[in-house]
Amino acid sequence: MQYRFLPLKNLFRHKSILQQLQLILLPLILWSCNPDTGYHYAIRDFRPALQPYLEKIVSKGIVMYSDSALRHMATDNELIRLSQSEHPVLRSSAFAEMLKRKSFDQFDVVMGHLDDTAFVQVDDGEFGVAEYRVSDNILLYSTWESKAKRDETIEKVLQQHNYLWSAYFILEMIQPQEKYYSIIKNMATRLRDISVYGFETKFREVEFALYGLAKFKKRQDIDVIKKKMMENCWQLSHVSLRLIGEFPDTAYFDVLREYYRRSFFKYTGHSRNGFSGAYYDRADPEDFIKALVAQQSDSSAKMLDNLLTRLPLENCMPDKDHIIYNVIEEIWEHPCVAYRNLRKKIRRRAEDMFKSDIVLPDYLQNDVPVDTAKKVYYWWSR
Repeated sequence: MQYRFLPLKNLFRHKSILQQLQLILLPLILWSCNPDTGYHYAIRDFRPALQPYLEKIVSKGIVMYSDSALRHMATDNELIRLSQSEHPVLRSSAFAEMLKRKSFDQFDVVMGHLDDTAFVQVDDGEFGVAEYRVSDNILLYSTWESKAKRDETIEKVLQQHNYLWSAYFILEMIQPQEKYYSIIKNMATRLRDISVYGFETKFREVEFALYGLAKFKKRQDIDVIKKKMMENCWQLSHVSLRLIGEFPDTAYFDVLREYYRRSFFKYTGHSRNGFSGAYYDRADPEDFIKALVAQQSDSSAKMLDNLLTRLPLENCMPDKDHIIYNVIEEIWEHPCVAYRNLRKKIRRRAEDMFKSDIVLPDYLQNDVPVDTAKKVYYWWSR
């Protein structure tokens, strides 16, 4: 059988053919540019009495911990429809209310909406407003009735949604499991958002992954962890210093030395749990001191000696006396061969400092009331 193809120049003479092709292809093109997200409901799709309150939530643009209009007016069915709204702020507000109602299974709400990755502005209390993905906000609001249920959620988050902030944050809380090793290593090494200046803007999240990776205590990961910390030494937080303190290694001393040079003496006096927002306040001096003392090496002894010599001379170091006290306390409570001479040097000051300490009798220390309430698990629970 022979086929006869129409010459291209003759094809354009057949306008009816081109018009038919346009009618077929144009809807396909438009559909491909607007994939179905599953978020269909507009404000006009809800009853008139509720619409003004929904418009107010959208115009404000902030997800509150609780919205009185949704709490008192929205039915369960309306909340379900709002969770499929075209406005992320309405979806997130609906989830916040659903998680407070006993008529909803919190576990089903969480597991069914982990793929809602739109960003929303969330009321963060005294800290102002923070930006989270809708799914991250669901996880922060949620509670679990058992550790097994929360572990099931953690597994889904780490295996399918490990780009979430919550996936990074949970790595500080959980014990190392080999099935997560490759996932956590990828989370620790892949680049997050890069600024125009070339540094990672989300290193705060990566730190959790580095800490999670260190828990496996694998020798080949030490250089990986060290490299990441050295590249971001100026923005290290208490998480990195805790890692160095709990998993000491001579390789990390370069990180401590660089942090000591660049950041330690720039402490502003604001606690890392405070409001300054400065990179220098992402860790307290006590975090660095604890990590340094844990190294128990000749190098750490030399740096501690330098610290004790320099601190009294600092005129602009907030809480200077308390920091000196903390240095002496940590050295005294962690005796080792490397600190032998240093302990001799501080012996008199240490004895004078601690002789007034009050130690409670054992029967008072152990007499702790037993909490009989049913335990509830949060995302940040250990």
